Amino acid sequence: MLLLQILLNGLVTAGIYALLAIGFGMVYRSLRFFHIAYGAVYTAGAYILYVFYCKLGFPLVIAIFLGIAFSVILGILMDTIAYLPLEKKGATAGVLFIASLGTYIVIVNLIALLFGNEVKVVLEGIQPSFNIGPLILTRLQAIQFIVAWGTVLLFWLAIRKNLTVKALWAMGEAPVLLKVLGFSWKRLRIYAFGISSAIAALASILVALDVGIDPHVGMHAILTGAVAMLVGGMENYWAWVGGAFLLAMCQALSIWKFSARWQDALTFAILILTLLFRPQGLFSPLKRREER
Repeated sequence: MLLLQILLNGLVTAGIYALLAIGFGMVYRSLRFFHIAYGAVYTAGAYILYVFYCKLGFPLVIAIFLGIAFSVILGILMDTIAYLPLEKKGATAGVLFIASLGTYIVIVNLIALLFGNEVKVVLEGIQPSFNIGPLILTRLQAIQFIVAWGTVLLFWLAIRKNLTVKALWAMGEAPVLLKVLGFSWKRLRIYAFGISSAIAALASILVALDVGIDPHVGMHAILTGAVAMLVGGMENYWAWVGGAFLLAMCQALSIWKFSARWQDALTFAILILTLLFRPQGLFSPLKRREER
């Protein structure tokens, strides 16, 4: 029974990890560089919620929407101020990576300076729970599961049905073709960073409501999202989700058999093995030699 409870918790965690992978992968898929400052957006979203809900007394729902909105603005500003000027000067993906890392460090240290390094609790007290047969699920876990997996499905439908999201999905592969079809490259960049930032904020808020926040939670988020994307497969949406699911379940089983201290070691062991033996990702189809 303990194993089933751990697997249920892992399924909830997998939804959060899937959001992290999708948000991180959205920028990579569209613009072909690793957006490390995604972790700063994740951190900022939770702290904006904390300010509006805990300090200013806004209703929780309004504070959540404000947290997401401010994160979207922050993500777009990152591109406008840091990335776009560098790209106009012909910066490589490596230069953008360093700029992104620097942006992350500046924002996280600014948050730590303003709020301190201690953990901030958003919701006080013990959250109510309910039983699913012999298993126990808290109300927040149920909300995390519904919101996270619901967002995963809705975004997949958007990729299939919405023309703009389809263009974002194809942006990294055929940017010239998109210009021919009349899409604005700058506008698509705004959409890419806006969607990525909204998903990051949603994930951070769901986690913050459950376990609280500190200025350094973003690094774990960015590593989780990046590893899930790399393990699953960098070009396929459901591969990202599969990578997130695999990571969450392996971490849940590691807690059962060993302890929580082994989670990060197991995560990077999976990444290294994947890169060594199946670098295209565990859930991506093999490519013919001429397609590589």
